[in-house]
Amino acid sequence: MNNRKKIKMPKEVHEYLWTRYLPETTYKMYIMIGYLQTENIKGKKATRTLLNANLKDENSAFQVIEEKKRILNKLGYKYPTNRKEDLKLLIDFKLIKIGKDKDDNIVYVYNLPVLRPQEVLDIDDEEIKNLENIKFELKHQEDINMFLTLLINNNGNLMSSVSYIIDTINSKITDIRDILRYLADEGSINITSDKNISKLKKSDKVYIKINREIFEEKRFVLED
Repeated sequence: MNNRKKIKMPKEVHEYLWTRYLPETTYKMYIMIGYLQTENIKGKKATRTLLNANLKDENSAFQVIEEKKRILNKLGYKYPTNRKEDLKLLIDFKLIKIGKDKDDNIVYVYNLPVLRPQEVLDIDDEEIKNLENIKFELKHQEDINMFLTLLINNNGNLMSSVSYIIDTINSKITDIRDILRYLADEGSINITSDKNISKLKKSDKVYIKINREIFEEKRFVLED
């Protein structure tokens, strides 16, 4: 593929977390649709370019692939094994559309505006919560990683003031409260304090302990 022009992919594909539902080969196919649009390739040549593309799962770990298979299966879709199935998935998700130009040539284009997954897929309350959690983790990714590193470096048991946590990871108290509440609700950590998490102040003391079983499932595998 010769990218002579910059492909403009709709930013909503990432913002709406469509990537959660797109296998690597399907995502690459989506990029190729942008390439066809940008280069004005249509008709039989466009179809051949898509269906004959050598797309592989090169960067996805086995666990990621299995998780996507589980998600797609739950939503009633098959994990694609060839380019025709990748194309069908993009059409079913309403991320692309196929039409014809004035000369009756087939054209493949991005479907704009991009719809949210909730508008296309039969998503239950559990999956909506999963999307909210992913958005939270993306927003607080650096602070979460630094906090978990601090916790692990203290052998999974941390007794300190809230101000110590704030200063160590260079964060805000509002973000720390949100992160502590999120991880506690997830079950990865247990928190003991005289106050509710939402009312914690910098001077308050907290005792935080890793809940090993859930922590290893959700976060890291801890070595003995």
